[in-house]
Amino acid sequence: MAKITLSGINKWYAGVVHAVQDISFTIEDGEFFGLLGPSGSGKTTVLRMLAGLEKPSSGTIAFDGVAMETRSPQERNIAMVFEQNALYPHMTARQNISYPLRIRGLSKTEIDAKVGEVAAMLNIAHLIDRRASQMSGGQQQRVAIARALVRNPNLLCLDEPIAHLDTLLRARLRGELKRLQRALGTTSVIVTHDPIEAMTMTDRIAVMRDGVMQQIGTADEIYNRPVNAFVAQFFGLHSMNVFEVSEVTETPVLSGRCGGQAAMLPDVVRAHIGQDRRVSLGARPGGVSVHRQGQAPRGNDVAVIPSRVYVAEQLGDATLVTVQTGDVTLQAMTPPMEVFAIDEPVDISIRQDALYVFDGPTLTTAHFAQSARLPGAGRLAS
Repeated sequence: MAKITLSGINKWYAGVVHAVQDISFTIEDGEFFGLLGPSGSGKTTVLRMLAGLEKPSSGTIAFDGVAMETRSPQERNIAMVFEQNALYPHMTARQNISYPLRIRGLSKTEIDAKVGEVAAMLNIAHLIDRRASQMSGGQQQRVAIARALVRNPNLLCLDEPIAHLDTLLRARLRGELKRLQRALGTTSVIVTHDPIEAMTMTDRIAVMRDGVMQQIGTADEIYNRPVNAFVAQFFGLHSMNVFEVSEVTETPVLSGRCGGQAAMLPDVVRAHIGQDRRVSLGARPGGVSVHRQGQAPRGNDVAVIPSRVYVAEQLGDATLVTVQTGDVTLQAMTPPMEVFAIDEPVDISIRQDALYVFDGPTLTTAHFAQSARLPGAGRLAS
């Protein structure tokens, strides 16, 4: 286990592609840290530099204050688990797990004890003498994780380790990995493009885009207080609605046009209207209500926009309604008993305490919703 510090890390390829741009952050000893972002954001490159598989073009990487940029993965005592488990198919689970220990020259007694311990932790003791080629995908990935953990690494690197598994198995392994990491206290970094994976498993998350660090924080902090519209839209089970209102006027009431349709606006928007009479707003689907045409509430504390239902998707405990306002598409979460027909004219409303406001060309968050919540975001004690 180790405290990891990255300072001013840059990575260039062929002197042309600036894949990672001036990244600095610290991973605490025993922390489960997430690197989150879309494809091409640079998150895997950061992980590979942490592991010693690639060298940074500039900057420093330190384990417990000791510089590591020139040291090999073996010297750093790194363990990695990849999306594809990379097991030896002709070997048994026991042989795969014990391989790094045999290379180190440990005695058979020591190896058997360590392999038995980690196999029990991952619930694969009953598979220990089965060949990798005879296992399911989930069983193989458990063996791969066991092989990484048996080394007692300073840093465990997880490169989208459960991305290729089916939904139910992926959810189960998320919980198992979180419990296992908590029990072992191994400093761990997981790379993922799935916000739910990052939210449910990690202590803190770094959100990346195009090689640039956008925000670092807990799931609660990033969900409720995203620094810009990109983070707001990328982070969460359902993407935040981000939309522009133009031609904003303040008389006789605050109003403008969204997707070509007339829109009523709440007072909270007033302080953020640009010189071009435009304002960029955001709201999560849970903060958007859908009403029969003409039945939306009115007042200076709510935004109201006429729309038309594009599609309604039944999710069991709620219905996700997608509406179109001219060329703008918005989503709302409604109670499951609410039924809307395709192409039905409706009004949507957003309370001002559910509204975000974004400013400038980078759409930096200028105003946070006051009613933001992260459902079920209970924190586990360390």
